[in-house]
Amino acid sequence: MNFPLAWPRFAQFINLLSGANLGSHTSTVQVTDPFDLDGRHVTLIDTPGFGDTTRSDIDVLKEIAAFLATS
Repeated sequence: MNFPLAWPRFAQFINLLSGANLGSHTSTVQVTDPFDLDGRHVTLIDTPGFGDTTRSDIDVLKEIAAFLATS
């Protein structure tokens, strides 16, 4: 699932759930430490969004692809 963490309440929920401190306006891929949720091992990945005024969508896709290729 991909939800925009720019939604302040959703970002607070994710930070509370994961114990992480992911902020909105993500400029690089960020990953939380793994945690358990209802018996499942979960890692959250925050990615830059599309429609950024400082970089193209192609650059964002390249960054996400590079991260996934090394994960």
